[in-house]
Amino acid sequence: KTNQAFIEDMINEGLKLGVTAGIYSSYNSWQSVVGLDYNYPSSLGMPLWYAHYDNSPSFSDFTAFGGWSTPAIKQYMGDKTSCGVGVDYNW
Repeated sequence: KTNQAFIEDMINEGLKLGVTAGIYSSYNSWQSVVGLDYNYPSSLGMPLWYAHYDNSPSFSDFTAFGGWSTPAIKQYMGDKTSCGVGVDYNW
């Protein structure tokens, strides 16, 4: 519950300040940090950017969690180099 309260405090403060934000997480991280059923961010309409390094620019692997049935962005490759710069690939 402590992690959930921390996330809610951050979200609520951001809303008070007029900040537009989303959530970056993976299924496994969300499960271990707050529990799969915790859905406060999704209930507010916050978009999900999830990480699954499977080299596939597609949402076909997505498993619903945290109240999100559809993600906004997927990070599908990490720690790559493009034009000499370290990058992650998102779809």
